[in-house]
Amino acid sequence: MTPKFKRLYLSGPMTDKATGEVSDANIEAFIKAFHYIRQNTPYRIVNPTNVWMCRYPWMYRLLRRLVGSEWAYRLVLLYDLILLMRSDYIYKIPGWQQSRGANIESCVAFNLKIYQMPSKIKDPIDKKIAKMREKYEHKTTGNDGIQQSQ
Repeated sequence: MTPKFKRLYLSGPMTDKATGEVSDANIEAFIKAFHYIRQNTPYRIVNPTNVWMCRYPWMYRLLRRLVGSEWAYRLVLLYDLILLMRSDYIYKIPGWQQSRGANIESCVAFNLKIYQMPSKIKDPIDKKIAKMREKYEHKTTGNDGIQQSQ
């Protein structure tokens, strides 16, 4: 039986307030957060920009054309909220307070008791795991660093 990995949802601004279009700088912030979290935690990362900007960019444009920008926004946000509800943690990218969608995601996460990952990523759970690993490695390795049989 494989262990179940926890899911961490990235939340933050995607669109530029002035233009209403997806901002490259905001997408880069998601990518940087993704790589930083991936290196520092064992969680599966749910990045909503992967869905709408990388895999199906044409779908959002088509939605905007068919139903208008406000309804397209609502449909995309609804899908993102489904991704959030399947997650165990939420990580808020700096600048999330200025994003209408990120504020909605934050409110949903709070009400569903989805744990907010601290900005510095040093999760107390991870600290405990790191301490346990250190103790185990100290017990099972000799001075030369080679694991001893037990």
